[in-house]
Amino acid sequence: MPLPKPPEDSGYSPSHADELARAHGASEADLASAKAFGEELSLHHAWGLPFNGYANAAGYGYVQEPTLAVAQDGWDSHEAFEKLSSGAQIAVVYHSLERGHDIDRESARNFLKHEHGIIIHGNQPY
Repeated sequence: MPLPKPPEDSGYSPSHADELARAHGASEADLASAKAFGEELSLHHAWGLPFNGYANAAGYGYVQEPTLAVAQDGWDSHEAFEKLSSGAQIAVVYHSLERGHDIDRESARNFLKHEHGIIIHGNQPY
C-alpha cells in the first residue's frame, strides 16, 4: 500500500489555525505541543489517518474508531494524540482542517463537534 500523499494547501495558513485554537483556549505551550505532534504526523506519514479517533465507517457516517490510526511503520497516532492536552488537541485538529486530506477535514469536524461542541459546516470557512 503506498504512503499517503503530502497534504496540499487549502488556502488557510497555520497562523489562522493557531488563532482559532487560541480562541478556544489553547495556550502557547499547547501550540508548541501541537506543532511537535504535527511534525510526528509528517514523520510517520500519518496526516491522512484519523488520529483524533473519528473515521468514516464504510458509509455509516463518522464513528469513533481509533484502531484505524496506526501508521504503516506501527506508530499509533491516536494513542499519541490522546496524550496531548485538550488545548493541544484542539490546535492539532484546527491544523488538520488547513491540510489537504478530506479525512483530516471530516474527522476534524466530528472531533470538534462531539468532543468540544464546536460546529463547523462543510460549506463554510472555519
